[in-house]
Amino acid sequence: MAPESTVTADTAAVCSSLSAALPGKVLVPGTADYTANKISYFTQFESEVSPACFIQPQSTEEVAAIIKHARLTCSEFAVRSGGHTTWAGSANADAGITIDLSKLKVNAVVVDPRTKLATIGAGARWGDVYQTLAAQGLTVVGGRVSSVGVGGLSLGGGLSYYSPIQGFVCDSIVNYEVVLASGEIVQANKNVNADLFVALKGGSNNFGIVTSWQTKTFTDSQMWGGFTYYNNAAYPALVSEFNKFATTTDVHASIIVATSYISGLGEACVSNIYYTAPVANPPALQPFLEIEPKLVGAPSTIRFDSQLGFAQEQAAFNKDGSRQWYFTTSFHPTVQFMLDIRVIWQEAVAKLQVVEGLMFSFVFQPVSKAVLAQSLAHGPNSLGLKESDGPFVVCLINPLYTNSSDDELVLSIVLDLIQKVDALAVTQGVSVPYRFMNYGYKTQKILEGYGAANVAKLKAVSKKYDPTGFFQTQVPGGYKISKVAI
Repeated sequence: MAPESTVTADTAAVCSSLSAALPGKVLVPGTADYTANKISYFTQFESEVSPACFIQPQSTEEVAAIIKHARLTCSEFAVRSGGHTTWAGSANADAGITIDLSKLKVNAVVVDPRTKLATIGAGARWGDVYQTLAAQGLTVVGGRVSSVGVGGLSLGGGLSYYSPIQGFVCDSIVNYEVVLASGEIVQANKNVNADLFVALKGGSNNFGIVTSWQTKTFTDSQMWGGFTYYNNAAYPALVSEFNKFATTTDVHASIIVATSYISGLGEACVSNIYYTAPVANPPALQPFLEIEPKLVGAPSTIRFDSQLGFAQEQAAFNKDGSRQWYFTTSFHPTVQFMLDIRVIWQEAVAKLQVVEGLMFSFVFQPVSKAVLAQSLAHGPNSLGLKESDGPFVVCLINPLYTNSSDDELVLSIVLDLIQKVDALAVTQGVSVPYRFMNYGYKTQKILEGYGAANVAKLKAVSKKYDPTGFFQTQVPGGYKISKVAI
């Protein structure tokens, strides 16, 4: 755990002046509300960060007022939507000022009765969104974990149960309301500030604070799917079927496959299969139900349910307050490569046997040509992907453990694991430059994977809408486009 930084007089003065301007909306150390907010992040790494104050605006105009105060100081700021990014400082500012958008979920999901477009406040969680829309017979392309905030997922691109038929989460967004570094409130869509509109689709927090999204809705329906658990001996069969599935043309089917090590229990595998139509046992997913051996004592959860129900199930395995990190890489799928990288992962697990409370997951999600085709059809975005890039695999490396004393060991071993996986991908000709931002660690080169042309566009948009570089220098969380060389 890093020592806390000292709050400067300048930052303390900003907190004080904003407290006077926004009574009851500034939380300071020593109060119950401050403490509750501090410990409410997804990971301990963020909860260990101590800002000079949290500010909880309840309107876009209040966000603008905060920014106008902020740009006159040298204080560092962070912006939090759901607070689900794992690394310290991503959405919390040590000895700085954290703008917490959670109160922007008041009346956060409103559907236009004529267009059926949903306006979603930046403080909403995906569970809020699905529950509100389900009452109207509607849903949206959104996150697969109900507790995740809409903000970070959407700005990072976002994958959904509906991605094979609708593209990335950001592809369904038709308008952003944004507070710029000047404090100006603007709209960004295909007709107004169109360059900013595209940049926000995958461009992180480089351009402003998004206070609401307007996104397409469609008729809600029952889905089919759930978890199936396997003995680790099933891994070869699992990755064999996974590689066949990666080329599926069934746009209703999606899958997540993982192998995980749990201290005291060993290695086990799981598949999360989903079908976004009320059809049981579709041919594209049936093979995953037949793989043996299953894990004894871990019954399948396969069923019909809503998008909300499946997202709540995922959230039950993603509890807030854990000591865990996300890391990512990508590769083109082959059975041999996925067998080989499991060996590399197992070698890393062996080096981490001394780590108390270790749960170490190696997770694979295919991005099919169908996902990429739909993304292009609904786009454009800033991700730099084309249909011919598919299929590829988004890989999540997720270590979870108990003690801060193990941080350095875990970090060094996981970064070494990624380096070895990426080197093998090059050797075997399956390397992919794209990295999924929503799973990235702070040192990973995420924006670089979008390609030089898109990086140049993002730099130009940043300079146009934030000419003084406020979001590059005073909002250090996220992936800064100014740090990317072209």
